[in-house]
Amino acid sequence: MTLQLESVLGDLAKSFRERGCDASVATMTLVVFFENEAIGELARERIGKVASKHPSRVIMLDATQAESSYRVDGCDWIELGVRGSSPELLRSAVSMLRLADAPIVLLWIARGIGSDARFAALCPDASTIVYNSSLLDTGHEALRELVDYAADHPSLALADIAYLRLGPWQECVATFFDGKAATELRMLERVEIGCGSDPEAFYLLGWLASRLHWTPSSADALVDAAGKTIRFEIHREGEPRRIARIALQSTQSKFVAQLDAAGDSILLDVSGARHRTRHEAVQHPGIAALVERAILWGQSDRVFYESLAQAGRILEQRRK
Repeated sequence: MTLQLESVLGDLAKSFRERGCDASVATMTLVVFFENEAIGELARERIGKVASKHPSRVIMLDATQAESSYRVDGCDWIELGVRGSSPELLRSAVSMLRLADAPIVLLWIARGIGSDARFAALCPDASTIVYNSSLLDTGHEALRELVDYAADHPSLALADIAYLRLGPWQECVATFFDGKAATELRMLERVEIGCGSDPEAFYLLGWLASRLHWTPSSADALVDAAGKTIRFEIHREGEPRRIARIALQSTQSKFVAQLDAAGDSILLDVSGARHRTRHEAVQHPGIAALVERAILWGQSDRVFYESLAQAGRILEQRRK
């Protein structure tokens, strides 16, 4: 690794001489760790889009490649093969290659956020951690790991791409209960969520619980502040990492938001006391846009932390 770093630093110096790069314009140092080749390809594409909008030094820590492998592109794109590298070596490499005045954003695209010593070594120097709890696993184990880690590190500046995907569905729920319909929020008695992977579904349920002051009471139920029970059901439906449907049942009405067959819009339907049907255009932001949002705003999202905590409490009830 020492020889490799010397070569990297030499290539950076050569690029500086030939191109006259101005490191002072960089807004951040993006450190990306991954250990899956396909995910690495996606990361290169999407981080490249972010870096093109926000001048940054990118350090890709590629755990699929041996330590003898490296690539330098210009002054601000560095790839290091780190398969088998020790945690201390990773931290030292990032310390040597980062831009001194550009805060570190760590994108950890791997499992083991709570148990991997490499993450533990890189985390202290990062101003923001970007995670994706549904990228490697459609189940909920990665989300459980994140819940536990966040509880042990309450000051951690954290964002999860899985949560940020919920924007269109949160807007649909807000649309259902605008104006006079807001009174029906207190009458809700059942929630159904269809999703292609677990984290987005539990985040959506956790978000509802945190906003409406519901408390998990069993594996499939919550209670509101007045002690009324709200049953819930989560089932697999549609594409991974995408919500397909949410249905909210009150004592008077049923509110359903679901993707149409083409997946281009969300059909909103209210039946019962107030019947109406309408379409809302779905504006699913691309992953690059979600990563950008996570980096720029995710760390200050109080609602995210509350939703994560409630999702964790719901998952804990399901363990019993």
